[in-house]
Amino acid sequence: MKKYRASGLTPLFYSEISSSYMLYDIFKNQEQIILQLIKEQFKLLPDKIIVERERAYPKKGSIDIFIEFMNAGKKHALLIEVKVHDYLSATEGQISTYYNAVVEDSVYDEVYFIYLTQFTEDNDFKGIATPKTIDEAKKGKELIKEQFVHISWEQMHTFLNKHYEILTEEQQLIVSLNRQWILQQCEADLESNKIDVGERGLEDYFFDVKIDIKSRLPFGNEVCENKRQIWRVDTSTLEEKQLDAVLDVIKIYSGSNVVNKIKQYKTEELTLQGAKDFLMLMAQSIDDWKLLSFYSKLFLLAEKLSYLKFNGTGTRGFSIKLEIQGKGEISLCTIYKNKTIDFSLKR
Repeated sequence: MKKYRASGLTPLFYSEISSSYMLYDIFKNQEQIILQLIKEQFKLLPDKIIVERERAYPKKGSIDIFIEFMNAGKKHALLIEVKVHDYLSATEGQISTYYNAVVEDSVYDEVYFIYLTQFTEDNDFKGIATPKTIDEAKKGKELIKEQFVHISWEQMHTFLNKHYEILTEEQQLIVSLNRQWILQQCEADLESNKIDVGERGLEDYFFDVKIDIKSRLPFGNEVCENKRQIWRVDTSTLEEKQLDAVLDVIKIYSGSNVVNKIKQYKTEELTLQGAKDFLMLMAQSIDDWKLLSFYSKLFLLAEKLSYLKFNGTGTRGFSIKLEIQGKGEISLCTIYKNKTIDFSLKR
């Protein structure tokens, strides 16, 4: 098989339409291949298979590949959404929008979904920005459960390779070229999305604070985003003692001797109103009352200590900043509306 440079194949495959059409052509004209894919992914034995592309639902969008089939006397649908640019083309809520559109149509007894992307959560993203397709896939799994699968292009090509001999010469050529392009594209995208997390960590600013935030808050998770190495805490999952530990960490850093406590900030009215609205929303749900207590204490601390800069309107959340003597203003933590709190480990 002749090898090509991926960049030379980009005009062929840069558009997701061309890659999805390749699969559509194979599935439509080689029924045993799509039958085997459904069998492997969902443990079904389909018959009377109909393959369409760009099935449109008004005001919802068009599904890349739409497959209708019968199984055990029931009418099923399989939606396949194809991505070849995980860092550029992920659309938030796309999976749920398409899935719900088909379910609400009330034509099919069961609806299945395959999300085909460059990467899956099995990839190692340590030191590399995580593409939004990973989050979208997690939401899809939560919604559709066992009738949802997330597979990578590498996995798809491994599958296609098992059926390579029954493809037409034209299909074999297109598949081999696509495989070379997408796998090299994946390598290039991972390389270009490496995160330069910088040299300075919390210990470089708060040298008198002798705590390790990861050990103190072991229920957090390390993520890399926007060229920062972050310790992220999802407060919605925490018990009261764990919430107290988060508040204690913020108090400890705020009380550090390196913080310029002469500096005075005045919280804007928009921020105060945003905080009130945030707390009011929590007060309306008894499930959030534990969090209501935590966030009330946190906002009170940020407002009471005038050398802390409490900022934000609540649209996405709030930030707490402070000034380090001789080094300038830094962000202590970011408080998001979705009830996560970020601490920058490296910046």
